[in-house]
Amino acid sequence: MQRELTYHVPFERLVKLSRSAGYKINPHTRWLVWLLIALVISVCAFLYAFGDEIRDVAEDDGIPFATELAFIAVFLAFIVGLRLLRRYQLRLMKNRFNFDQIVRLNQDDGGVRLSTDGVEYYLKWQGVTQMLLERDGVVLSHGNLFFLVPNTAFASPEERLSFIREIYAHLSEKARQISEKHVQPALGPALGPAPRPARAS
Repeated sequence: MQRELTYHVPFERLVKLSRSAGYKINPHTRWLVWLLIALVISVCAFLYAFGDEIRDVAEDDGIPFATELAFIAVFLAFIVGLRLLRRYQLRLMKNRFNFDQIVRLNQDDGGVRLSTDGVEYYLKWQGVTQMLLERDGVVLSHGNLFFLVPNTAFASPEERLSFIREIYAHLSEKARQISEKHVQPALGPALGPAPRPARAS
């Protein structure tokens, strides 16, 4: 089926998408966050275990409440470091590319073409590795690349549902398996998996 959509996705929404979809596509990244937290806890545990020794040495040098100050410093350094790194990454992204552009989506028998005035992607069906549903749109994934098609791009809920079913039907078997739990609420439990499109002989 041929389909053409035109829409705009604000930069702020793309930032949120990178987090939410990233966690769904790569759930192990959550463990990396927990690893950082565990590291901070380990440092705090060290300060707690050797707090008296640290305090005695510091007081000899004229520094009161050294252990308490170290706890506060570690916590603040962790929070401030994360925020500064995030802001730096966002600033680099904004400086390198203009995200405030209109996106044109064209669906044909071979895949989905997404283009702006500055860039164009063509996702063949076998290149769509996963489909996700966000509260405000449909996400197509190619590895770590995410493409959000907002609900406002569709003329009606029925057209949105038709788009979801058609994309799902063209996914590879592996992509369907990892997408099913995310799109099944939209497909409906009674419908089951969408039928595979017929192949030309």
